[in-house]
Amino acid sequence: MIKKLLILSLLALAATPLPGQSAKEVADSLTLPAELTGGSRLPLPAVPGGAKIQLGGADFEQIISKDGSVRHVLSDVPVRIFFTVTKDGQTAQSKDYDITIKPADPAAENANPKPATIPTILQWKGSKGEWKPGPQIRVYNAALPNAKDFCHELRSLFPSSKVKLVNDAKQADICLSLLSEASLQANEAYTMKITPDKIRIIGHSPTGTYWGTRTLLQILAHQGAVPCGEAADFPRYAVRGCMLDIARTHYSLQDLRDLVDLMAWYKMNDLHLVINNNYIFHENYVDTGRDPLKESYAAFRLESKVKGKDGTPLTAQDLSYSKKDFRALINYAKERGVNIVPEFDTPGHALSFTRVRPDLIYQGPMRNHGKRRCEMLDAANPETLQFVKGVFDEYLLKDKKLGRPVFDGCVIHVGSDEFFGAAEDYRKYTNGVLSHVLKRGYTPRVWGSLSAKKGKTPVVSKGVQMNIWSKDWMLPQEAINQGYDIINTFDRDLYIVPFANYYRMDRNHKGIYENWQPNKMWNQQIPAGHPQLLGATFAVWNDLCDIRHRGYGMLDIWDLLAGSMNTLCAKLWGAQQQAIPFDRHRALAQSIGHGPSLTPQKNNNNWQPITPGKLPTALRRQGVRPPYHLTIQGLKLTKATPGQEQALLSGPDGVLLGVMKDGTIGFRRADGMEFSWDAKLPEGREVKLELIATLGKTRLFIDGKEIEKMTLNNYNSIDENFNKRTRDIISTFILPAKTLGETFQGTIKNLQLTPAK
Repeated sequence: MIKKLLILSLLALAATPLPGQSAKEVADSLTLPAELTGGSRLPLPAVPGGAKIQLGGADFEQIISKDGSVRHVLSDVPVRIFFTVTKDGQTAQSKDYDITIKPADPAAENANPKPATIPTILQWKGSKGEWKPGPQIRVYNAALPNAKDFCHELRSLFPSSKVKLVNDAKQADICLSLLSEASLQANEAYTMKITPDKIRIIGHSPTGTYWGTRTLLQILAHQGAVPCGEAADFPRYAVRGCMLDIARTHYSLQDLRDLVDLMAWYKMNDLHLVINNNYIFHENYVDTGRDPLKESYAAFRLESKVKGKDGTPLTAQDLSYSKKDFRALINYAKERGVNIVPEFDTPGHALSFTRVRPDLIYQGPMRNHGKRRCEMLDAANPETLQFVKGVFDEYLLKDKKLGRPVFDGCVIHVGSDEFFGAAEDYRKYTNGVLSHVLKRGYTPRVWGSLSAKKGKTPVVSKGVQMNIWSKDWMLPQEAINQGYDIINTFDRDLYIVPFANYYRMDRNHKGIYENWQPNKMWNQQIPAGHPQLLGATFAVWNDLCDIRHRGYGMLDIWDLLAGSMNTLCAKLWGAQQQAIPFDRHRALAQSIGHGPSLTPQKNNNNWQPITPGKLPTALRRQGVRPPYHLTIQGLKLTKATPGQEQALLSGPDGVLLGVMKDGTIGFRRADGMEFSWDAKLPEGREVKLELIATLGKTRLFIDGKEIEKMTLNNYNSIDENFNKRTRDIISTFILPAKTLGETFQGTIKNLQLTPAK
């Protein structure tokens, strides 16, 4: 007994701060309880005389607040906290300390276990029994945004049930409502109470209520019924994001709406869209005697009034979004809890801008990448800043037609990554752009670069968010010390370049799920609950554009996006340690799907034979996603006119061309990608044409013989021969099915669609 007491005394002494320790040593040797009960207070650990300690923060500040009060919980919740210690004139942050908050009133034995969702429900107190959908499902209340959409989703899951909105909460089977007071301490928080006869979802905001409906739909999709109990749920981090480079690959507005729905399904709330960018490997042009200023691919995807003196428009001519449509996308996302973050990237990656203003190409010294000067704006020239401010103002100030700014309510990303010019030029320019966005009343966000661009010129940090993306450009602790709120977008962990041999977070989902921490970037670890750590986002960069493009589109990267989201959301919403192993997590994701109304999941690839008669014939069908097998019998081309296209099937998803301008058979997708086979339809003779399509490959057969050679005609059409690709092509094709034979000069006996084997 004496030996045991001696050992305990020595352990206590070892865990007690000693007078000679530094502030950091004191901070990392504090003694804390392993558990606390909800409704209590966090005791401040003892420190040696002369030292001061205060709570720095918690990763779940909704449970342990800055003043140390501990809120009630329904079930065990692990919380990570840190302290700041000041001693001998030095202040240090502690390591993370783990404390489990216990419920004052635990659930009864044999109560329902927590239902499986992605991300996992934070708190759950089970009871007994379950709620089952009946022949009718009555939903209250119609005043909430998305109530009608929620009913539509329920109908998709339970087509035999009659789903309707009702005006009386007492009559409802599912009751949606809002709190009148902010008692949940978080705008995204919600509670859910399930009894055998009613489900009540209460949110602190419409977003909180909407997140509750996502949880409910996931449970129903997975189990078909909902176990009785009570849930209280809110996120660990405020920013849970996805960045998509929409400048260097075409994405339709429907693609972006589908992406918003996918994010909402996993409670991801930050969609960062890169509006302008360009092909970065300009040396491929320079080294072959070409001028990248004229020939490298670049795009600015928004409608703009800006034009150069020679009439060169800032707006991309191959695909762009009107201001009205982009504003509608922002509204659509906001209603679903997702914030759109538009990015204009300058002074680097700004070829769209330098084409309009070649007089503003950077003239200063470049550390390296001199062959990429064409895309660098002159950060040293005050006129450059005025020009870029004007472009921003077109979207930050009130638009007369819209009656509000295009970007109203958005966080505004100003880019500022990979500028290879002088540090002081960069710092002055970046400070100017950030200050302008702040002056207009918006929160700016920027790519962290100041560790690489050290200098004397101050760069504003108060109220500025920063993506931490590279150890070579900006270290997280430096950003925090300088006053920035940071977002983990560390390239080695969270970057994806689709179909490249570098930056492939999508190949490491298991590692991210099991080992990645939102608060660790490279070898620097920030306290998990640091108030300046906003969260994390993964980034999809379309580096392989222009002559390196292989033809992929949204459907080809859909699973990549979904897998990255369901992996990352699990780490950003709930506790650090995941409740189930990765293989079960992925099985659960497969079971719950991507949402009951999401476009990319829908398909109808089984048509009975259609005899069209006279062409054109209206089919009025939705586009068909792979896999499918299309057979057209008795296809006869009457006449082919040089340079004139003839469409076999057309619709919003694209067009299948029996005759392209060069006479070959091919297709053009809605995203602008154009593919052709090395074959032509014979004139005056019937043939059987077949398409066998799977994800990534569309095969053509004429009279049973496969036409193997295919060419991708890249959308950069400055030099057609330079941009044709015949190897490693990704040729996914959503079969258009609105009109048959819209411009085809000939006859078709019948066509049939079956699932591809």
